Amino acid sequence: MMFKRSFILRVLTTLVLVPLTLLLIWAPPLGAFYVLFITTLACIGTIEYFNLLRAKQIPAETVAGIAAGTTVTISGMFGAPGLTALLVYGGILLVSAVHVARVRLSLEGLAGSAFGVIYVGWFAAHMILLHELPVAGPGLVTILLVAVAVTDAFAYLGGSAFGRHKLAPRVSPAKTWEGAAAGFLLTLCAMAVVYAISRRTGGWPDWTLARYVWVGALLSVVAQIGDLAESSMKRSAGVKDSGALFPGHGGVLDRCDGFLFAAPALYYVAANLF
Repeated sequence: MMFKRSFILRVLTTLVLVPLTLLLIWAPPLGAFYVLFITTLACIGTIEYFNLLRAKQIPAETVAGIAAGTTVTISGMFGAPGLTALLVYGGILLVSAVHVARVRLSLEGLAGSAFGVIYVGWFAAHMILLHELPVAGPGLVTILLVAVAVTDAFAYLGGSAFGRHKLAPRVSPAKTWEGAAAGFLLTLCAMAVVYAISRRTGGWPDWTLARYVWVGALLSVVAQIGDLAESSMKRSAGVKDSGALFPGHGGVLDRCDGFLFAAPALYYVAANLF
């Protein structure tokens, strides 16, 4: 019964989020709202991250970290990865200066604060940097959306239906190798479908079928690593979900962990292929 309720909530949340996100991705007049949407999610995700540090009783630089991470994310709108990298440096410099000024003397607090700027702020900025690429930006973001969403959905369904062998029992006991394989294989199929759509509509990367498939394979693997990494942080902090923004999914980090890890991978692959 709990599985059915959780799955129904996931489906309903997805039915609301996916059309909204696709509209923001593909409608040129809504480009600024796409940036605002991603930045808002990143800001909430950064707050959730620092809440995990607080749950772990780590003395982090919360205000400076949230401000720095959010600034890094929104900088993606300029389409300049060098500027975004500079702001990452500036953000880490800021949290370091605040940490020293407060004389906290905490290795965990300083490292945790700096990682928050990178993990949420910088990773999320690539969602915007992808969209700003002059060649096929909306198509690339859609590829990311499809690959990570399909991986997540079918890893969940495959693991629930056929899961026998634990993938990382100490990190996330519910995840299985069977689920991971199902998510991976269905993502390859989904990329073949996306390729077929790209042949009939504009705004997509002019890649071969093989390239669509191997990019999907890369994103699926990276997204699952991101999922496990976030699960590891939650387990260390002793919490079940990072937040409660999305019914059936939890918080922003719970819903976007795979996207955070996969967005930089796709951006640098695409930037080097164009």
